[in-house]
Amino acid sequence: MNVQRIASRFNWETGDRFVVLYGIHTGDSFCTPDLLVCDIEQALHRYLQAQGIQRILFYSGVDKLYFLDRQSRDRCQLRSSANSSDRNDQRPLFKPGPLGKKRGLLKKTNTDGNDRNSQNGNQQASPSPTRLQDANVLPILEHVMQDTSQRSAIVFSHAEDLANFDHRRELFGRIVKWSHLPPSNQNLCIFVFHHEDQTSLREFLDRIGFTFLANLIQNREQWRQQQFNLFRMETPPPAELAALRDRLRLSGEIPVDSIEWEHIHQLNTWLAAENRPLNYWYNQFRSAKELSIKTARERKWLSGNVSTKSAWERLHELIGLQSVKKAVNQLSATLQTQRQRQQEGTQIDPPRLHLVFTGNPGTGKTTVARLIGEIYRDLGLLQRGHVVEVAGRDLVAGYVGQTAIRTNETIDRALDGVLFVDEAYTLAQGGENDFGQEAIEALLKRMEDNCDRLSVVVAGYPQPMQEFIESNPGLQRRFPKNIVFEDYQPKELMAILQQQVRGVNATMTDELQTELHQVLTQLYQNRDENFGNAGLVENLFREMDELRSARVWENGLDPLQEPYQVADLPAKYRSESDRDPENLENLLQELDSLVGLTEVKEKIYEIINSERANQYLREMGKEQAVGTTSRHMVFLGNPGTGKTTVARLIGRIFRCLGLLAKGDFHEVTRRDLVGQYVGHTAEKTTQVVESALDGVLFVDEAYALARGGYPADFGREAIDTLVPMMENYRDRLIVIFAGYSREMQEFINANSGIESRIGYEITFPDYQPSQLHAIFLYLCQQYGRICPESVSQEVATRLQTMYEQRSRTFGNGREVRKFYEHMVQRQKNRLVRYNLTGEDMLTFSCEDIPPSQP
Repeated sequence: MNVQRIASRFNWETGDRFVVLYGIHTGDSFCTPDLLVCDIEQALHRYLQAQGIQRILFYSGVDKLYFLDRQSRDRCQLRSSANSSDRNDQRPLFKPGPLGKKRGLLKKTNTDGNDRNSQNGNQQASPSPTRLQDANVLPILEHVMQDTSQRSAIVFSHAEDLANFDHRRELFGRIVKWSHLPPSNQNLCIFVFHHEDQTSLREFLDRIGFTFLANLIQNREQWRQQQFNLFRMETPPPAELAALRDRLRLSGEIPVDSIEWEHIHQLNTWLAAENRPLNYWYNQFRSAKELSIKTARERKWLSGNVSTKSAWERLHELIGLQSVKKAVNQLSATLQTQRQRQQEGTQIDPPRLHLVFTGNPGTGKTTVARLIGEIYRDLGLLQRGHVVEVAGRDLVAGYVGQTAIRTNETIDRALDGVLFVDEAYTLAQGGENDFGQEAIEALLKRMEDNCDRLSVVVAGYPQPMQEFIESNPGLQRRFPKNIVFEDYQPKELMAILQQQVRGVNATMTDELQTELHQVLTQLYQNRDENFGNAGLVENLFREMDELRSARVWENGLDPLQEPYQVADLPAKYRSESDRDPENLENLLQELDSLVGLTEVKEKIYEIINSERANQYLREMGKEQAVGTTSRHMVFLGNPGTGKTTVARLIGRIFRCLGLLAKGDFHEVTRRDLVGQYVGHTAEKTTQVVESALDGVLFVDEAYALARGGYPADFGREAIDTLVPMMENYRDRLIVIFAGYSREMQEFINANSGIESRIGYEITFPDYQPSQLHAIFLYLCQQYGRICPESVSQEVATRLQTMYEQRSRTFGNGREVRKFYEHMVQRQKNRLVRYNLTGEDMLTFSCEDIPPSQP
């Protein structure tokens, strides 16, 4: 009986002379349906014999030429012409099965020449003769391939050994000649390589001079053949794992009562989807106390959070996604009907399993793709149902021909499952010199060739995905179904957050739930195409959990029973819920409460008054007196002087004035704007600007865009893209460039259009020592720390010294925060060391002040 991993992959209809098996799993063991554990040589031997191959020869660098059955040996009559008095010593070697008495196809040969364990029983093997040399092997191989009297196969079972073949150039030349043999010659040449991917395999073949086979592999796509006998050896499917289980059970290596029979079929399916070799499962099964889902979870056999519930049940338990669930139900009904028609012969082509998922981030596209794989598997449409997740650009390589190889290797891993390509539209956005189109062409062909073994799900933002599908007629044909993932409603976002809280066995106060509902509603109302949905909620919960943990430990509360409270809501969200967004006076009070920054505050008030005056003039019908003053700004100053804080306030103030619809804040640096290849930077910059519309785009260290350091840098391309968009969206966007004063002048000079589009330039001076001290005391107040007068005076002295010794890169407020955090660390160390209690737990002492740096 044949091993499915080998039998299901050979395609005899192509008439290929050469078969290439590769991958690290060629070194795996195989378990046949009749429970024989064997290696790849023996598995191939059984399969080839079942296909009517009468003579099978094996070659390796160690054993040279050998056979696994007497018939093949006896049918190979050619003897070497080398000078030898004993011609029998030149007989090709008969090699017993290498895996021993239980696992070999033929068993160990006795020294008297009798093979008592032979499958044929009545045959005998001669004692091991002298090993042939490569020079003697060549004429035998040539004879076997040319001889059409018997169907033959030569198997290079460790094909990497060809690098050390004594006459490899002659051998490679003969192999080229074999490729021209007439189709009436049905002999095969099989190569078994252990290289994991086609790229490394082709490089190896080029290196040893086997260019014929290297070109055969590289050009397989150009031939447009329906199939090709080049395949990567896979891990065992569920049926082979079941056979291994039964072998170990019947041999007594695992007890019958240790098997959870109720779910064993389901467990085999999950284990097969893990893509681990049979050898791994052989050792795991033998060392496990029982074969059960519980054991699989405890021993981390499964990478996912599996459930005995069906994929259908888990899909319908997901929060929201009503339109998605309805679409999947309809899709399933259609596919089942098509499959039945195919089985009855009324439909020739297999059902198309490919899908398009469109929606914003965090809407569950990846989660549903994983469930789709299981649903297809449960419907009998896919064998494994596993998911291989890649981004679109992961399929693209750097030179001609390599992209197709990389794409095919990725698809090989996804066969019998789902290939999930996120942001697939990036394949069509690289420009004329990009290889994304090569990836698309390779993907389209495999989607057609392997339509019965592969589901490709492409996903991304709605508009770019629509443009991507419409860019190629082949994509439109192969992706007939588009499933839209809508943004979660506020109630659904709240349900997701509550689910997160229940996941850690915790609760929330009613006050916090009320606040969260307001926060999530406002976030939903202000959403754009980058709205994070479930991802945003997960980040919010993570921040809440960190704040709760700090509060619990600082106050000695029960870490398990203490509920989440309003105090655990991050400040950036509390500010949105606590403050009336239309109350300008509150925002101005917040501005006034900032330490120092007198000149900055005056400038901000000047800007506010100017905008108020413009509004008044418009109301009075004097539009011509308003003018067209730009609102974009430049913030000059050292780090930690409050530039980011003020920029955040400006967005909220302008929202209150009705000048910005959202007033939200988007902070970016050079890395967020500059791409890696021609055309990518303009694309990234455009996306960043469009995502910041109706708010503030804060470009920190903006001078880095003009200081790439080499001619091919794309920083100036970002500037050239940004400047016209600042003009086009001047009524919907405020861009604030920030950085050191001198370097920012270089940036402004980099493009003549920048200066004309800057309406305000604001300088943020370094904080004075007294202001640095005020910031320290504010931090103490904010986090509940007690700072006695003696400690406060010592801190003031230290900050005075830091200010006087400051360099050009002095961090101002950041330096104070860093200083404060060091004191907190030292104070906590003292708390533990001296077992402090009560107020002393939060009180600083001079001992907590870190030593000054030399």
